[in-house]
Amino acid sequence: MVSSLTPVRRPRARLPSWRWVVFLILIPALAPYSLKGQAANPQEISSRDVEPTFKLQTERNLVMVRVVVRDAKGATVDNLRQEDFQLFDHGKLQTILHFSLEKPALKAPEPLPPKPAEKTGVEPEASDETAMPASAARRFVALYFDDVNTPLENLTRARDAADRFLTKSVQAGDRVALFTSSGQKQVDFTDDLAQLHQALFDLRPRPIMGEDRSCGTIPPYEAYLIIDRQDPTATAIATEEMMNCNPCPSVPAQVAGVPIETDACTTRAKTMAQREAMESERRMETQSTAALRGIESIVRVLTSLPGQRSMVIVSGGFLTETLRFDLSQITDRALRAGVIISAIDARGLYVDSTLDASQATIAVTQRGDMIAQKHSMLMLSARLEAEGMRTLALDTGGIMFENSNDLEAGFRKTAGVPETFYVLAFSPQNLKLDGAFHPLQVKLVAHNSLAVQARRGYYAPKKLDDPAAQEKEEIQEAVFSQDETQELPIDVHTQFFMKSESDARLAVLTRIDLHPVHFRKEENLNLDTLTFVTAVFDRDGHLVMGHQRSLEMRLRDDALQKYLQSGVSVRIDFDVKPGTYLVRSIVRDSESGQISGLNRTVEIPY
Repeated sequence: MVSSLTPVRRPRARLPSWRWVVFLILIPALAPYSLKGQAANPQEISSRDVEPTFKLQTERNLVMVRVVVRDAKGATVDNLRQEDFQLFDHGKLQTILHFSLEKPALKAPEPLPPKPAEKTGVEPEASDETAMPASAARRFVALYFDDVNTPLENLTRARDAADRFLTKSVQAGDRVALFTSSGQKQVDFTDDLAQLHQALFDLRPRPIMGEDRSCGTIPPYEAYLIIDRQDPTATAIATEEMMNCNPCPSVPAQVAGVPIETDACTTRAKTMAQREAMESERRMETQSTAALRGIESIVRVLTSLPGQRSMVIVSGGFLTETLRFDLSQITDRALRAGVIISAIDARGLYVDSTLDASQATIAVTQRGDMIAQKHSMLMLSARLEAEGMRTLALDTGGIMFENSNDLEAGFRKTAGVPETFYVLAFSPQNLKLDGAFHPLQVKLVAHNSLAVQARRGYYAPKKLDDPAAQEKEEIQEAVFSQDETQELPIDVHTQFFMKSESDARLAVLTRIDLHPVHFRKEENLNLDTLTFVTAVFDRDGHLVMGHQRSLEMRLRDDALQKYLQSGVSVRIDFDVKPGTYLVRSIVRDSESGQISGLNRTVEIPY
């Protein structure tokens, strides 16, 4: 069920609105930080709001590539090392700067320790803070129905298959949401199957732009060829069709035996075709942008949740030939957030409905050569309508399910995540900020029998991001991810005590070992800023509260040696109700850009 502590999130809205409201107004708590029993000299360490410059990602322009490797039987392979991979950008071998093996498969929840006999007191030291209670959400699946671009027949078949899938497959710890590209009739993450069933039943096609099938209407892909590619064949076909739909009046005057209206009619028809193509492309981009905006917003929603996070796009298809940069941006965000995107082509087994193109209202011509060319364009258009979904699925490590009427099997295959995948990152050398496409290729050095699924390319940025904004986004994504990272050596401990029968105080102590921290030397001082962020999530993965604190360190050499021995700890207290919580602690070093995050589970008995 949706937590009363968190407003329902609407994928149609740009999520920075609610998420950044939390983090941009996080005023650091005034509770003193501990330094292993030593009082801190305020001239050495001060606690205040700062905006340190985040340099690492801006300077490196890291490109992430998720790779799934399968054997001949389709099973994922998990025994490869960095030296087994080669990564090429525009055919040039790149240096892999980051390599990791990820195994997101769900594990059975570990049993919690026995509850303490007394409701008051401190949480026992022996409790396993990393154990996941059976009641806690561990897998989040977002079903995204593209009701803007999917006709009723396909939408009905897909929703019925989804309903059967949910009835048979949802397990304890699963949370499922139903979102739509229209933004209507949505359900936030829940384990209430009745609520999901009703939402599925309420699905209806809700196109933004009405479909025009009058004589001379130009299909979207043909319009793209005319306007963006200036394709002479597509232009000639559209002109011929427009002349047939809008014949010129007969004018008897002739010049040298040639009717004077011939050139004028052709010019008029070509102008009308250009105008109609522009309108058709506008309708296509409006519909497709609605679908992509919803996908991007759901990725942002999933970024804020713990556990496995996956998304299944269900659509009859939408053209993205003019929106490829937008696709790349969504892929980048999903890769950074650890979100897997899969897709189901709701058209099912594809049947060629364009064989008799001469009878279609969108193909009014009697010329045999043009009918064949028109048929080829419509066939290619049908394939390209799924290309955007296919790109997002393959580039993020997901599955593209298409050309099959067994949509229930499609939901079973796409709702999960790969058991194993690899994450590679590299920094393109001399990258031009021109927004150009860079094709990528991942090869295995000596494993020819294995199949590789990897990101097929990326778009160069058009300009450098603002360092401060990029730093905030990096911290945000670290907080809302459940992935544990230890670039910096940190440790986290939690304690709680009951203030009353219905209120508790939760203390979170985060300690960092300063030995690997990169200080900047300035005269006789060692300078650095550490940012501590602690967030508390409820059992459904919704953010309950959070605090951010920055420690600005200006340490002389003798003081630095003391803190190297003791480390630095920050304690943040939260007032909470009894329940099950996931505590997420993040520490980031401003000088190196290194970041660490650890999770702790707290069960406060009622």
